[in-house]
Amino acid sequence: MASPLKRSNFFLLTAVGSTLIFMVIFLGFSFFNAIYQTQVQSRKDFLSQQTALASRGLESEVDRFLSETGFFADNVADRLNELKANPDRLVRTTRQLFNAFPGMIDNLWMDLGDSVLLFSLTSRNDFLAQKVSEGLPKSGGLESFIHLEREGVEFVFNLNLPKFSRGYVSIFYLDQGGEKFLYFDENLVSLDQGRDSIFLSSDQEAVRLAMEDISIGLKGIYPATWNDGVKGKVSGTLAQYPFNFSPSMGNAALIFLVPSENLTSGIYSTYLFVFFILAFLLVGMIAVFIFSLKSKFKADRLREKNLEEISSLFEQQNLLLKELKGFVFFHDYLGQITEVSEQVEEILGHTREDFIFSFKKDSNHPEANQVKAKVMELVAQGKDLVDLESDFVKPNGEKIRVRVFTKVIFNDEGRFERGFGLGIDITKQYLAQQEILQSETRLKNLIKNIPDTIFIYNREGIVVDFHVMDTEALLATAKETLGRNISEIVPHNQGELVTGAFKKAIQTRKIQTVQVFWNSPMGEKHYEMRFFFLDDNQVMSLSRDITSQKIWEKGLVEAMNAADQASQAKSQFLANMSHEIRTPMNGLLGIIDLLEGTKLGQIQKQYVEIIKNSGNTLLDIIRDILDYSKIESGKIEINKEIFDPAKEIHVQKEMLSGLAKKKGINLNVSVTYTKNLVFEGDKNKINQILLNLIGNALKFTPEGGQVTVQLGMEDIGSDLYFLSYEVQDTGIGISEENIHHLTQPFYQVDSSISKIFPGTGLGLAIAKRMIELLGGELKIESKLGHGSKFAFSIMVKKSEKEVHPGGNQGLTWKDVKEMGAEFPLRVLLAEDNELNQQLMTLMFEQLGFQYETVKSGKEAVEKVQDRDFDVVLMDVQMPDMNGLEATREIRKLKDKKGLIIIGLSANVFEEDQKEALKAGMDDYLTKPIRLAVLADKLEFYFRKVRGEEIS
Repeated sequence: MASPLKRSNFFLLTAVGSTLIFMVIFLGFSFFNAIYQTQVQSRKDFLSQQTALASRGLESEVDRFLSETGFFADNVADRLNELKANPDRLVRTTRQLFNAFPGMIDNLWMDLGDSVLLFSLTSRNDFLAQKVSEGLPKSGGLESFIHLEREGVEFVFNLNLPKFSRGYVSIFYLDQGGEKFLYFDENLVSLDQGRDSIFLSSDQEAVRLAMEDISIGLKGIYPATWNDGVKGKVSGTLAQYPFNFSPSMGNAALIFLVPSENLTSGIYSTYLFVFFILAFLLVGMIAVFIFSLKSKFKADRLREKNLEEISSLFEQQNLLLKELKGFVFFHDYLGQITEVSEQVEEILGHTREDFIFSFKKDSNHPEANQVKAKVMELVAQGKDLVDLESDFVKPNGEKIRVRVFTKVIFNDEGRFERGFGLGIDITKQYLAQQEILQSETRLKNLIKNIPDTIFIYNREGIVVDFHVMDTEALLATAKETLGRNISEIVPHNQGELVTGAFKKAIQTRKIQTVQVFWNSPMGEKHYEMRFFFLDDNQVMSLSRDITSQKIWEKGLVEAMNAADQASQAKSQFLANMSHEIRTPMNGLLGIIDLLEGTKLGQIQKQYVEIIKNSGNTLLDIIRDILDYSKIESGKIEINKEIFDPAKEIHVQKEMLSGLAKKKGINLNVSVTYTKNLVFEGDKNKINQILLNLIGNALKFTPEGGQVTVQLGMEDIGSDLYFLSYEVQDTGIGISEENIHHLTQPFYQVDSSISKIFPGTGLGLAIAKRMIELLGGELKIESKLGHGSKFAFSIMVKKSEKEVHPGGNQGLTWKDVKEMGAEFPLRVLLAEDNELNQQLMTLMFEQLGFQYETVKSGKEAVEKVQDRDFDVVLMDVQMPDMNGLEATREIRKLKDKKGLIIIGLSANVFEEDQKEALKAGMDDYLTKPIRLAVLADKLEFYFRKVRGEEIS
């Protein structure tokens, strides 16, 4: 624990330190404020001095002008006759006056007695002198005119004092934002060219005080406020200095304005930052020293690097000569070698001394004399570069090919002085070139035997060469094409096609293929023409007879059309069979639903359950066959909607929980992510895939087993996610050799299993195809006796929209039934089948709704016109007028826009449902109609018709 003495010392030191800091801050602020006030006053004094200097100078210039004009008038009067005789001299003299005072004189009239001359200087500095007939202007007391009279001549000067003042004061500097004004003839005139941003008027207090002082001849400096068109309201200082404009003898003054910020600018940089400037200079000196030291080290490194590069360059040169198998030599004007590199011994097998000696003047070496003679011959022709090849036999008998390059140097007089060159062993290149020549020969022989017709064209499409097999008929025809344009040698109705391919081959430099045909005495002949870009000047085409191929293709197309017709017939057959089977199944399953609601004995309930399960199994088989048929024919479509994957997977669990509970299987669902997200995707197909996979897992898992369903999510960016599903069971498992066949249609592992676990063998095939259609892949892992795992991933897009709940989630059907008497739904049933009509009648009676029935679409339209209904159950296939046509007619009725129309059909294809909705139906039910499904739909639309909100 600290003692009181230490604590008091701490507080004392803190107080003393705080006081010292405050004093330093106070002294610094006082010092800076004194400097600030001194600087501001100094700037104001400078502004006042600038204004006074400019005013006195301007006054002096005006006085000088008056003196000069008097001298000018006297000079003209004295030399009047001479100047009249020489008008050019009069013009020059007058212009000198204009130039001496730029901007002061606008016009000068000169009455010479017999004529009046007008002198003026334009904005383009053109001096004009012209005679005027109207005489001298009358000043009328205007202060901008000066009238002078001399013997025999009169002068009238029209002055522009503001313009002259503007030019004169432009040499006086003001800080940025400042402006100069001329107070003249009780008016304020801006003297800054191109500036109109400052608005100053005599109504302002500073201007009013300045005008009062000017009227009594006093100078002054005032605080002022003005409006700047750019910055708005600005505060500053106004300085004025009065002076006398001699021509007018009126009050005049120069007024200079400077903003306050410019008066104080520089104080901070001059005084407050002196320390920082000194520190910066110190840092700069240290930086310069470091930079100099660094530059020295850098220069040393650069010098070492250059030495290394030079050494490396010599090494590279030697390596290059070694790789090229070459040597360097120098020779004089006689062709005698003066120096040669050491590589000559390796290349030619001779020492450097022998090589130099062989080129001496009196040498008789045959190869050396041959090279010398060739060089001298080319030099005599005035060439300075020699390139020749020669065979050379080395002392060991090896024959090589040598290429010699020699650069000849001439002196200023054009005489051969010396030369240097390079000798290279090109044996390998020479042999390769010979091989190329042989290859070209082989290529030419190959072209001669090509069965296709070859044409060579220039860039304009003119045939310049051709090649055909040695057949007289083709040869004669081909010869006729020489010199003709490509558009002239093909049938005219195909000329545009062929010339277009020709031009495109030139533009793209890629092969262009077209097919043409000729009508010959032997029938229609088809050819395939391929255009190749050869070089910048030529294009080649290959023409191949494809008549037999065309005949084969025609047969293939006919076979494909037949296959398509067979596929369509199969699809139509399946649709018809589905419709015909579902129609009686509608009566069977519907009656079973009604029968379940009656009082039955235990054995009767077992019988009904067996019939119901058999019917549902048959429906599942029909559905699987139709789904696989649609997938196989490519007619299945992706229908995207907004959904919550986590919610949907729990819905699938609820749907299958009864089956799991019946078999005593523990069905678990796990969602690995916690974010509450919704996505855009084909919810129905994903649910169908899950139903197939989870249903299979439950089917093949024995009693007491476990099935686990897991949903994961992976963010891949740009609002895209992967939804990963896994279905794992503890069932019987699958052997490795059967896994690859498991997703094949109608495949069963073996006959014994198929008896225990019946099915079509289409479930996994449909799931696999749907997963691939959604862009995923089905992965299967299994081991016989240890269960299986099925996994797949689907890419979906995140959505900001909300999921719209559908169906009934509030009242039970019992509640709706009890409300039927008080709030009845008026239902119209349009059904032509007697059995279905009886079934639906029984369902309506059990559910307690009012209903009427008709047997055709035409009767339905008439009934709707006569009476009001809440819901119409419309069979799609009816005689006279089908359900789609009847719906369209009802939608045309003005007072029936809100009528609910629900389609009934045994057709289960998506295109059938879309066609029904497009015709104007609100909903669609597929046969067989189940009592619970019908009750759910009627409850939903009961709420809608009565205006209740669906929770």
